[in-house]
Amino acid sequence: MKITIAIPVYNAELYLSQAIKSVLDQSYKEFKLIIINDGSSDNSMKIAREFNDSRIKIINDNLNKGLQYRLNQIIKLTDTPFLARMDADDIMHPERIKKQIEVFEEYPEIDVLGTNAYTIDGDNNVVGIRFIQGEEVLKKVTGFIHPTVMARTSWFYNNLYDENAIRIEDAELWYRTASKYKFMMITEPLLFYREIGNKYYKKYFLANCSKSYILRKYKNNFFWKIFFMKNKFKGIIYWIFNIFGKEKILIKNRNEIIFKKKKNINSLI
Repeated sequence: MKITIAIPVYNAELYLSQAIKSVLDQSYKEFKLIIINDGSSDNSMKIAREFNDSRIKIINDNLNKGLQYRLNQIIKLTDTPFLARMDADDIMHPERIKKQIEVFEEYPEIDVLGTNAYTIDGDNNVVGIRFIQGEEVLKKVTGFIHPTVMARTSWFYNNLYDENAIRIEDAELWYRTASKYKFMMITEPLLFYREIGNKYYKKYFLANCSKSYILRKYKNNFFWKIFFMKNKFKGIIYWIFNIFGKEKILIKNRNEIIFKKKKNINSLI
């Protein structure tokens, strides 16, 4: 097999079944699926075990180690040429894996390949699109959409996640490697990214927990100073809007609105 798909799981019972089903429904069938639990206290593992498919491997040590640790654990367990990221609350487009594999085969110099993504709400309605032009990837490297990423496993082996980069493990990895490796973006949206409903002010505040560590690591690098300054400002704005129950307005504004009326995922796959 060429590809391993990996889903780290933490208390994802609400959407996990949809995420797994979207992987199993891929038009490209030759893959391994690793589902790795990070100490969930809900029914996530019960849901995962309901899928009777020989391609699925479930790993559960009942410990809460954190996402960064689990991502590196997945890398070390992968024995296929390619590894694809996936989150437990997102949904893959049925053609995602096929199209990403085709690009790797056409462009053997590529190390990391992402895609754009539709954004969806809790009811699987498409509310917008997260869109980066292919040539903008290196300019906006920290905006690379993490769960869309497929990369050569050899690249992952040589570039493990920094487990001290809490909540920004992806941005730190892209920043650290973008100048030395070949990144590419498929501009077609091939993931349904569940963004509406998350409390984003918490995300921005938690990202700043890594500030001291990152600024020491990169010797007060100007890029990271601006990054954390923007994060703090965004966190305050989201927090204020959240108090008044208006955070969804800001989240929607993060995305390019593409439909005047709501469309369900089913109309796009």
